[in-house]
Amino acid sequence: MHTVDEIIVIGSGNWGLALASLFAKKRRVRVWTIDQEMADRLRANRAKPDLWHKHPIAESIVIEPKYSADFDEDRTLLILAVPSSQVRSVARELARHATAPLVLSVSKGFDVEQQCTVSEVIRREIPNASVVVLTGPTIANEVAEGRPTRAILAGEELTSMALVKEALANDVMSFEISRNPAHHEICAALKGIVAIAVGIADGLQLGTNAQGVLMTIGLREMAVIGSFFGVPESVAYGISGAGDLITTCISPDSRNRRLGALLAQGLTLEQALEKVRMTVEGVAMSRTIETLWSLDVSIPLIHLVNAILRGHARDIRGELTRLIATF
Repeated sequence: MHTVDEIIVIGSGNWGLALASLFAKKRRVRVWTIDQEMADRLRANRAKPDLWHKHPIAESIVIEPKYSADFDEDRTLLILAVPSSQVRSVARELARHATAPLVLSVSKGFDVEQQCTVSEVIRREIPNASVVVLTGPTIANEVAEGRPTRAILAGEELTSMALVKEALANDVMSFEISRNPAHHEICAALKGIVAIAVGIADGLQLGTNAQGVLMTIGLREMAVIGSFFGVPESVAYGISGAGDLITTCISPDSRNRRLGALLAQGLTLEQALEKVRMTVEGVAMSRTIETLWSLDVSIPLIHLVNAILRGHARDIRGELTRLIATF
């Protein structure tokens, strides 16, 4: 591969559409979705007026209801912008049409079934794919509005990272480069759990002081878990760790924070998820990482969030308050 002439964004969610709009300023961009009705609506309205994503979708962006072999894998960058739970099936379908594609994963989650990061899932399904990961403080709505941010591009192959960095060059999002994608993916997956806790504190009107303490506890627990998996502290306290954590905890557009606030109102997890109407990655990750508690890894905040999500916490306000007082 010598260049990237086209970008295909797989997934028509808020994040996928925000990235498509950003990169379409300099590149030919297509969006693939398996939802025929969604494709028709996007083509007709050039927006998703029923959700928060009300930013116009450029006429130059082609919306297609398919996954197909209709692309040159030697000159195309595929961006996987689907929930982590769907990455495996999407990658498996792509493997039918491409042998060694260049893939950018922007899914901030963890494959619960295979117990591995998203990039590892992609490599298992498409062994010859060149996979790069994008993580960091990247709230989709702000990216769509052209507000500046900085993100991590992480991959094992320098040539692939250079191609992706060049293909994604824009005036909104700048990039740092890393050779350890799994390290950044782990931090990206963990931050959502902490944001749920902060949302709960906000919903209970515990105040910004309490939210600040919970973010501090959460960051410390991210570093503890990272150490358990061999992630350097510099990653936990960097852009894909602390940067993404703070953004997800304070942004009103954060799904995880919103879910926490709804739980604080007394809604069940199922009711809260129905109101959020989008995938909340912190829920599945909370259940996955709970295993570490049984291994005596000190993660009391994450343990409490998991108990709340399961409906096992009887006095949420009291338990959060005690945690803040004793950590």
